[in-house]
Amino acid sequence: MFAEFDWRVENIAVAGAFAVPIAAIVAYYWFRATKARADAGLKQTLAKRGMSADEIERVINAGGQD
Repeated sequence: MFAEFDWRVENIAVAGAFAVPIAAIVAYYWFRATKARADAGLKQTLAKRGMSADEIERVINAGGQD
């Protein structure tokens, strides 16, 4: 498959022009999913410790805005 590809600079530039934004989009959503998973784990841990919903909300909001 790669042997059939025409490895000219123009083709590589076009492939890169598509690859960079796609990689950025994938990285963004990967980050958001990882952050959501970490937040859910933190909330579970705090709930297991017996903290109230107000206390958990205060802890989550103390981290600042992302």
